[in-house]
Amino acid sequence: MVHPADAPLILKEEHWPADARWVLTEFLMSEEGAQRGNRTPRFILAQSDRILFTTTGNAGWKEEMWPKLMEVTGTKA
Repeated sequence: MVHPADAPLILKEEHWPADARWVLTEFLMSEEGAQRGNRTPRFILAQSDRILFTTTGNAGWKEEMWPKLMEVTGTKA
């Protein structure tokens, strides 16, 4: 998890754990990441050094990320 003091700091490498910095490079610095800007909260589902799904906002968690997590893990709420 990355919890910067304010949204622009999310793009600063020093606010990321070393083993998760690839997410910063792969997604947040990509065209898609740039289009989404500093919107928070931002949720990124990653597995085996690959980004599987991303969404932003509280509704994004409830309506998009939670169902995706259930799908990926083969579980039910």
